[in-house]
Amino acid sequence: MGKRINFEDNIFILNTRIRMIRDLLILDTDPDIFLDKTLTDVDFIDAALALLLRNLIDNTRLIERNEQFYNLYETEQQFLSTLWDLANGPGTISVSSYPVLQDKIAILREHSLERRKTVEDHISTGETPSSEPVVSSDELNELLRDF
Repeated sequence: MGKRINFEDNIFILNTRIRMIRDLLILDTDPDIFLDKTLTDVDFIDAALALLLRNLIDNTRLIERNEQFYNLYETEQQFLSTLWDLANGPGTISVSSYPVLQDKIAILREHSLERRKTVEDHISTGETPSSEPVVSSDELNELLRDF
């Protein structure tokens, strides 16, 4: 992995995009204008979550790795909730208005559930987030040597 990925910022941006879609589903949105874009955004979020999970799994040296797994898990929950709103909501962009969305939402939901399971597996086998700083006694002695 040659480049640095800012997991926290990327997850934040995805959460913002998910909230935007949820707001769109609540409003009386014109599907002729927003349906295709909403579906493109949902596909993008699905792909981005998969990419972030792969990169997080591969990045075993990340200091706050477990914290990012928790953040990713929360984002998956928000995404699943948005998919539920698409499938069951009364809005103008929903399965009730566009039954052809049913299969697409089912596939995206399955992807999200698989990712959540993967995150759960990595969190349960990983260390729990520590509230204590990670400094060895040698490092501490070196830092305090001049005092």
